Amino acid sequence: MEETKRKKLIRKAATIFIVVLLLLTFFSNTIMNYSLPEVATEPVTSGTVSNKVRGQGVVETNTDSEITVSGNRKVKEVKVQAGDEVKKGDVLVTFEEGENTELDEAENTLESLELSYAKSLLKSAPDYTEDNIGIKDAKQDLQDAIDAQEKAAKNDKALKAAKKEYDKTKASIETTQATVDSLQAKADAFAEIGDYDTIVSQLADDEKAMKRLKEDLEIAKAGGEDTLSIDREIEDKQAAIDKEKKLVESLKSSKEISTSLAAAKKSLANLQDTLATQEAKVTELSANQTLADAKTAVKEKKKTLESLVRALDKRKEDDALTAKSEALDDEAAQKEIEEQKEKVEKIKNGDDLKEIKATEDGVVADISVKEGDSVSADTPIARLQLKDSGYIVKISVTKEQSRLIKIGDEATVENVWDDSVSASVKSIRVDTENPNQNMIVTFEVKGNVQVGENLAFSVGERNNRYDAVVPNNAVKEDSKGKFVLVVKQKGTPLGNRYTVKRADVEVQASDDTSSGVTGGVYEYEDVVTNSSKPLENGMQVRLVQ
Repeated sequence: MEETKRKKLIRKAATIFIVVLLLLTFFSNTIMNYSLPEVATEPVTSGTVSNKVRGQGVVETNTDSEITVSGNRKVKEVKVQAGDEVKKGDVLVTFEEGENTELDEAENTLESLELSYAKSLLKSAPDYTEDNIGIKDAKQDLQDAIDAQEKAAKNDKALKAAKKEYDKTKASIETTQATVDSLQAKADAFAEIGDYDTIVSQLADDEKAMKRLKEDLEIAKAGGEDTLSIDREIEDKQAAIDKEKKLVESLKSSKEISTSLAAAKKSLANLQDTLATQEAKVTELSANQTLADAKTAVKEKKKTLESLVRALDKRKEDDALTAKSEALDDEAAQKEIEEQKEKVEKIKNGDDLKEIKATEDGVVADISVKEGDSVSADTPIARLQLKDSGYIVKISVTKEQSRLIKIGDEATVENVWDDSVSASVKSIRVDTENPNQNMIVTFEVKGNVQVGENLAFSVGERNNRYDAVVPNNAVKEDSKGKFVLVVKQKGTPLGNRYTVKRADVEVQASDDTSSGVTGGVYEYEDVVTNSSKPLENGMQVRLVQ
């Protein structure tokens, strides 16, 4: 029984815990949702956007006329004020009587201009004497270098010939020395055999002795004596004679060799003397300037001359330009003097000026002086808008908008219902006050309008189709460029969660309500048009209920 009771209590406690957990989960999700930024969205569509540029501006005349005064004056009375219509000849401002210091200043200026012009006429003509002397010297140096090159060329030719003869003689000496050495060796060899004359004399003596021995042999034979010893002597003597005859024959060649050796030695000595002379000539020619050095010198001298000539030509050219410039300056000075003379005469003639009148019909756009003011010469004191010149209105537009229109486009005047009033684009120029972002569009206006009237224009209307069209208030811009915030949906067990994702876009065209864009946004996606808090990329949001 107690066991059953305990189980019931456990089940009841578990049920209560699960219910509390579910309630906490539900309410925590609901509380978190109410803390999220609330956003309004609109879907991306495809469609057309009208490229229309709108703006408004004040009517003014097409041409202004500035009113100035000659001389220093003091304002007595201002007869008009800004916005007054005046006719030609109407008095605008009157002046008090007084001394006009402008005449003295103008005359002093004229005197100064005339003095400066007189000084400019005293300039001396350019002097090129030193330049011409330098060029003349450079020409002589070049001619000397050319002469030296020709001399070096001849020397080079002679040196080559001398070296050739020297080498030839040296080769002959080597050949002759070899001949002398060969003959000397042969002569030395024959000198070991003996003297030719001595052997010839010995041969003659032995032949005489042989003759006597033969006579003694005949006598011995006739007397019946023993001839063995005589025969032996005859044999020995004959052997000696035969040897001596051979030596004589051999030594005959020795004689010729001695003669040839003496001739070869004499030829060698002559060749050596010739070689010494040729060597001295080669040394002498080699000491002279080489042809290569002479050619280098000619190039350097030619380069120096050309540089001097170019420098003189450049100086003459510069002087000619200076002369032309000075002539123009003199001409300008003469013109300035004439203009100053006219100014002096004008001041003299208008020295009694007491008032300024309107030169044309128009509207006083601006009056810059008041009673008691002192004004100086040529200072604007009033500006008239001339009626006969027509009317214009200027409006400032962005550079992107300026690309949608062109000169000549007809514009619609939206706040005037008079059919006689028309407008067209006259010019499109950079806005000097904001040159990086804006352009000034000037409209030429025709019809019944008044200076100072405010007109509203629309121009450049063209319908183009775009794949992605978003409300204008969905397009944001920061330092990185233009973008939209796309709402992304993700399903969870507790319901759908919504986050925003940045999509960079480029605006192609805009009208009053929508913009055609290209970039990371596509048809049927939802984009944020409004938010209860500032949003960041990836932030979780809740949709307007």
